[in-house]
Amino acid sequence: MQFKYVFTALLPILVVVVYSIIFKINIIEIVRSLTPIIILAFVLSYLGQILVIALRDKKIVGVSFYTAFKARLLGNSIGLILPGWVGQELTRATVYSKEHVELIQGFSLSLLEAYYDVTVGSLMFLVLLPIRFIAIELIYIFITIGNIIGWSLGLAYVYTTAGKSIRIEKSIVKLIGLDKYYFVLNKGKQAMKDKIEGKNFITYFSLTVLGYLVQSLSFLAMVSDYFKDILINMTFFAATLFPIPGASGVSEIAFSLFLPPHFVVAAVVLELLDYFIGFIFIRDIDINELKKEFYKIKKYGEFYQGSES
Repeated sequence: MQFKYVFTALLPILVVVVYSIIFKINIIEIVRSLTPIIILAFVLSYLGQILVIALRDKKIVGVSFYTAFKARLLGNSIGLILPGWVGQELTRATVYSKEHVELIQGFSLSLLEAYYDVTVGSLMFLVLLPIRFIAIELIYIFITIGNIIGWSLGLAYVYTTAGKSIRIEKSIVKLIGLDKYYFVLNKGKQAMKDKIEGKNFITYFSLTVLGYLVQSLSFLAMVSDYFKDILINMTFFAATLFPIPGASGVSEIAFSLFLPPHFVVAAVVLELLDYFIGFIFIRDIDINELKKEFYKIKKYGEFYQGSES
């Protein structure tokens, strides 16, 4: 298992090396040629986006701004190793638990955060696509449309069924042997519904857009056309929707649509640098504390089962 984590952590680097060999690029020289302005542009714009998104996450979860900031940074870093909810969403929920947010509530609200991350980013990519459309981008179009539909249907289902006893849900969880945890499922759905009612939707949507616009500033150091920079950033975002550690391979393709090979390598290296920043908070994940939170969930399930008998 440890080898698996080491391999997935190294995979993005290995892909960069392969890309450099194919295009005969000296990675060491590329790294050496990075000016302080380019490095600062990437790091500061990334941290700027995190600050904006942390403000949104703070409102969604009800934790301090600093906790939301740490959770977002660390979640992005863990996502390099464990793509999907096991990485980012569960990591953020674990950090939120430090402020006495129950794990199931924190995880559910982390999924709500992911809904805005994915759907807003996908919409921005599709809206900006006419600026410069290339046939190979069809694969990104399919994955973004699929994510918009999937996440939106999922959120609509949560909103309409929260607080209700759904027979088919109970049948499914019983079929997989988790019927005593049905109470936990309802608790998570209700937590999400409570945060998407009223004007909150517009606020969360707007902050997510602003976050991506801030992050796009990093590419101004390479391409002095801000609208094109936004498209580059959102195409890279579309690549991250593939369940591959560090979007290895697809991110290089995304950047290659707009940047020459040496800038592709530089951009991937700098993006990895950004995502690795969150590991400074790695000690915030305590396995023992995580076990305690799961034990609480187990107790909820047992209590629900007892109330049914």
